[in-house]
Amino acid sequence: MKTIGKSIILCITMYALVVGATAQTSWKLSRDLLATNNQISFNQGASGVWYFLQSGSFRHKPNTYELLPAYSEPCMGDATGNLIDGLGCWQNPIPDSGTNRVPLVAVNFTYKTQVTKNFGIPSRSVTMHPSSQGLAIIGWKSPITGTVDITGYFSDIDPTCDNGVIWSVDKGSRTLTSGTIPNGGPPQSFSLAGVPLAAGQVLYFTVDPNHGDYACDSTGVDITIKLK
Repeated sequence: MKTIGKSIILCITMYALVVGATAQTSWKLSRDLLATNNQISFNQGASGVWYFLQSGSFRHKPNTYELLPAYSEPCMGDATGNLIDGLGCWQNPIPDSGTNRVPLVAVNFTYKTQVTKNFGIPSRSVTMHPSSQGLAIIGWKSPITGTVDITGYFSDIDPTCDNGVIWSVDKGSRTLTSGTIPNGGPPQSFSLAGVPLAAGQVLYFTVDPNHGDYACDSTGVDITIKLK
């Protein structure tokens, strides 16, 4: 009798999980990532859809993208062991010639701006940083077949040097929209209506260092995807 009871409870739980996943009609990057802060949840995909990637070139070819393999909290900003309090991050674990562990995607889990070097990372926010050789990428793997609206923004959060970044929103290898933020320039928003997707297709949100000049390229980002 106890075994039957446990089986019934398990079936009810699994049914609730399936119904919950099917019933979800909106996804927001910052909200979903801030809902949990452990490596296992993120490596499985936060809310089952968000992934953190890098490329070894500036080509928009998803078959060449790789998951960022290392997670640290506090985030290790460089090879010298400089830790950024309050941040968790996924990054390339191999320091480049400038001792930076990039590309990088980081989340400030705290309710205050975290200051590193000469700039601040806003509270409860997501940040990306490319490398001199490739893109920083956030992927969203569609759990549904349908049509979605996609909105969000990219922002320069380190205006202290160099030439800004190029951002894009891609469906597979096709760029849907893009822009260039000059160093110190204002945030740029995007809005895409009625994008058809099949279950398993991936949207990519990329940051390019703009001709390989990746210094001061920390870029704020948020993304909202809603089923029509």
